[in-house]
Amino acid sequence: MKAKLAGLLVPFLAVWLVGGVAAAQGQYPTAATGVDVSWPNCSTSIPKAAVFGIVGVNNGKGFSANPCLKKEASHFLNLSLYANTGYPDSSFGLQYQNSPQTCASNDLPCLAYNYGYNAGLYAYNTAASNGLGSVKTWWLDVETMNTWTPDALQNQSSLKGESDALLAKGAATIGVYSTTAQWQTITGGWQNGWPSWGATTWTTAKQAAGYCNGHQFTGGPSYLMQFLPKHSLDQDYAC
Repeated sequence: MKAKLAGLLVPFLAVWLVGGVAAAQGQYPTAATGVDVSWPNCSTSIPKAAVFGIVGVNNGKGFSANPCLKKEASHFLNLSLYANTGYPDSSFGLQYQNSPQTCASNDLPCLAYNYGYNAGLYAYNTAASNGLGSVKTWWLDVETMNTWTPDALQNQSSLKGESDALLAKGAATIGVYSTTAQWQTITGGWQNGWPSWGATTWTTAKQAAGYCNGHQFTGGPSYLMQFLPKHSLDQDYAC
């Protein structure tokens, strides 16, 4: 998970203010620092000081499984999960033409929704098979390095399907990891109000904290800002 900003890196998660004081977003204590890990980190030591962890369930793309998911998740009491996303084209959607909706072969948004829904089921089932079926917070990793159609509506439909599948399986919060530039490219800047987790090129928590305001590319609240200290795992500042 390495979403890099084009120009100004604009992450997803901003702080909502209550009486001028930052309010914690979701399960992440304000100003706390956690880490995100997945299949590239299977042999990496995870810092004990991390207040929370976000673990990828996939092996870099949808319909694949992180081989060390259970091991990585065991490090965190405050745990959430993320799933890799993408929608190549309708030929993939046709594989799920009648599940969960019945789609005409030329109903491209419907086919995209079904593809995303089944990707969400796969992600959930992967988590559940590793004893993580009760995790309530999920993030959808939306990056241009994975394959998308050039049609924003189909891409939106696929993401909506994946979110709906996870909600149907008991998730309480679904957010998006991305950058403003990538979100615009993939979804046309879709303002769906979902929480966001922003990627930055910063190297310190203090720098990342400065992005908590003004970078809500989904139109929803910023929960987290990712930063990358030198020679370290990805780290995340809670807005």
